[in-house]
Amino acid sequence: MFVAYFIFGVSGFGSSIIAVPILVLFFPLQFVVPLMVILDLCAAFYLGGKSYQEADKKKLAWLFPFTLVGMIVGITLLLNAPQEPLLITLGIFAAANGLRVLVRKKSAPLQVISRYWAILFGAVGGVFTALYATGGVIYASYLSMRLDQPARLRATMALAILVLVLMRLLFMLFTGLILHLPVLAYGLVLIPCMIAGLWAGSKAHRSLSMHRMQQTYGLILLFAGMVLLLKQLL
Repeated sequence: MFVAYFIFGVSGFGSSIIAVPILVLFFPLQFVVPLMVILDLCAAFYLGGKSYQEADKKKLAWLFPFTLVGMIVGITLLLNAPQEPLLITLGIFAAANGLRVLVRKKSAPLQVISRYWAILFGAVGGVFTALYATGGVIYASYLSMRLDQPARLRATMALAILVLVLMRLLFMLFTGLILHLPVLAYGLVLIPCMIAGLWAGSKAHRSLSMHRMQQTYGLILLFAGMVLLLKQLL
């Protein structure tokens, strides 16, 4: 959890895609997703509130209507679909993103895409946000191809995560998934780890090489995804 929120402090996103593949090795997905809402809510208020002025709100306004549609689909799958295929999909998603980060060239030029790609990225990100709490990677992929300033990208992602967590919280309250004592208890126990990681990541983000950070992020994703896949398939 410390590592997951260290990543969040550095980049403005990434906590769930690091933590969820590991947590589901020990807890059901229906337990892990609302647990991450509690932790992400605290972290997102800290970074999102500080980043509000620097964030590009017009880019986010294009994403969120389609995100809502995707989240309705995702929460339906979370409540009704069998867990094993969902976890296999999560493992593939995490491992594939790890490989994508690792093979990306350090000096790769920015590829600018049309704002209409927000329809696809918003909907797919909404599904993964509600189902796995891991939609941040998808939104980061979109925003990184729409923004060319690292500080502005980090601020926009931090604000995006804050809004997404609030949307997830409403869905978790509506379905009752978050209203369980074990979820709330584990959330309280893990908050100190979250705070420590977020503080360290926020301090490190100005001096740490982004390329080195991306390599570490990619290795953790690849490891988490492969472990999850092996557990489900063997």
